[in-house]
Amino acid sequence: MPQETDQTHQIIWDHEQRFARELARRVVEKPRLTTWRVLFPPLLIYHYKTVREYQTDLETFAKGVVRSKILAMESALEETATGKKDAAYKNVFGNHGPESSPGEIRLRNAQIAEVELLKAHYLKLLPNTGSSFQALVKKTYKTSGEYRRFLGRLAQVEDAVQKEVLLQHQTSTTAQAVSRKMRETAKKLRDAEVKVFFGG
Repeated sequence: MPQETDQTHQIIWDHEQRFARELARRVVEKPRLTTWRVLFPPLLIYHYKTVREYQTDLETFAKGVVRSKILAMESALEETATGKKDAAYKNVFGNHGPESSPGEIRLRNAQIAEVELLKAHYLKLLPNTGSSFQALVKKTYKTSGEYRRFLGRLAQVEDAVQKEVLLQHQTSTTAQAVSRKMRETAKKLRDAEVKVFFGG
């Protein structure tokens, strides 16, 4: 991989990881230290344990957020290196056959659509050079409107994946509330990012 592509890849990847960590930090509930826990050592030990669980939850959440981004970036890098279309990542989502339910097929298709959109985004960014993610985005998308259109499409495909996950695997009201909070928080973070990148 050319050095410029490698540097651009690192800038993009650093941004995706920061975004995932910030999203996790804002969505995952942090345990609060109460006066009772300070006054009674056994409760303080319990608090320490819940803080450690919270740290693990943050890491797990952030890894889940970047999962599709990892697949998209690896596929984009493969296409950049070989010049050939790559679809090997689809194997991660399994094959759908006659035994697959319609919901499983919809979920797989939604996940593939998300990776394809992200891969197209990365393929646009990778040929550019810049000292920051902001510089790469501004070179690639030129205007805030163009970048917002991409972010809008990204929100749509992420919502489609979330909808199917909630229908197929996570049906609790807690999961629905976390999903809603995640979508709302991601939108706020992305809106703030556009303002920083393009002004206004």
